[in-house]
Amino acid sequence: MVDVDSETLFNGAAAALTTLAVLFFLFNVEFGYSPASKVAIVLSFLALVVAVSQRTDDAQLTLFGYGVVVVSVVGLFFEVVNTFEIGDELTVFGLLAFAGVLFALRTRFDERNHLLTGSQATRLLGIVTVLTVVVLGVDVATGGLAYELRVEPQIEVAESTHGELRVGSLAVTNPTPLPERVETPAYAACAAGDWSDYRLPSDPGRERQRSPRVDLHVEHGYNDHVASFGSRTYPVRLYLDAANATGETFRIERTSSCPDDESGTPFVAIYERASDERRAYPA
Repeated sequence: MVDVDSETLFNGAAAALTTLAVLFFLFNVEFGYSPASKVAIVLSFLALVVAVSQRTDDAQLTLFGYGVVVVSVVGLFFEVVNTFEIGDELTVFGLLAFAGVLFALRTRFDERNHLLTGSQATRLLGIVTVLTVVVLGVDVATGGLAYELRVEPQIEVAESTHGELRVGSLAVTNPTPLPERVETPAYAACAAGDWSDYRLPSDPGRERQRSPRVDLHVEHGYNDHVASFGSRTYPVRLYLDAANATGETFRIERTSSCPDDESGTPFVAIYERASDERRAYPA
């Protein structure tokens, strides 16, 4: 029987804060590497909690250690479900399977309510830690996803002077043995060259005509992932808002930035914007 006293209060508070820390890391921390590495880090930490709870003779620490592990594993399960979108049916099956495991484990407690001996818990921690180091090492060494933007050499505005046109695709390839999250580069587009014949009517109260507006958009789902050694392709669309553009054909050119030169044949420049660079719109 666990006595409820000041020690129990502080042990319970420590267990609750530890659990909150694990859940916060799972659901709120933006991790720049593979989700497999994130899972491995959490499992390594939980193996440490198991080792502590199995090597102590303090019934409180053992009880609260079990609480940290059970709640954290449930949180880890839902993080995996949300990351890889495994579906409602598999989610229910996974929860029932975990409940069955917990129900079966209750028969394996010894007289101190331990599931493992101290040496077994230590070996488990060592194995999980080694595997975590291997996963992290592979993740860091392999470098993540490769992105290839493939765009058409030109676009033709066939029917509308205002709308989206598909101008290419973004190929995302995963050369690593771990699943990786898709984080597309910040591609952008602008109207380069002399677009004076395609300037938009001025806004009320303003005399100056507006420059054509061009925007690039890569269509990909939120929190998409590419499986190990897999690939995905996303359509790339261009938004063009220009006057007198119906039936016109404009060249598309890859550049390092948006050109400042406003002379010569008008064309659409596509470039990769710096992550901290704000999207610029024409006046």
